[in-house]
Amino acid sequence: MRALPTTIACLALAAAASCASEPETVLQSDLPQVPGLTPRDSSGIVQAGGRITGGQFAYKGFVEDLPQSVTATRARYEGAGWRLWSETVTGATAVLEFRKDSRSARVEIIRNQVQPRMSTAVLKVIDRDAAAPAPGAPAAPASPAVTP
Repeated sequence: MRALPTTIACLALAAAASCASEPETVLQSDLPQVPGLTPRDSSGIVQAGGRITGGQFAYKGFVEDLPQSVTATRARYEGAGWRLWSETVTGATAVLEFRKDSRSARVEIIRNQVQPRMSTAVLKVIDRDAAAPAPGAPAAPASPAVTP
């Protein structure tokens, strides 16, 4: 009978440990999370056919080495079938754009140089086909010219 409490305690610890890790994808889709960072907020989520076709996702966490975070992000996205479209790393900021089918995923990682544990990232997903105006649709009005 003494083994039962120990077994229950071990199972509880195992369950807690499995819940502590973040899932590798956003909402069980083919869209990867930003590796090493914790999801904090999301808005404007659009889903179609089990895919995320729109939305913005905010992350926070420890970015000790920005190039290493960029490499991990690139590997995770490419492993999920996304291809790198563009990459810019300047100072403490990296911007990566990935594409898959008609979607674009823009990942911006910002390393907090004063407190690296408070670094952030933003993931924005758009469906390029849905964002483009329909053929023959009037173009968006131009911004009024600013005169001095």
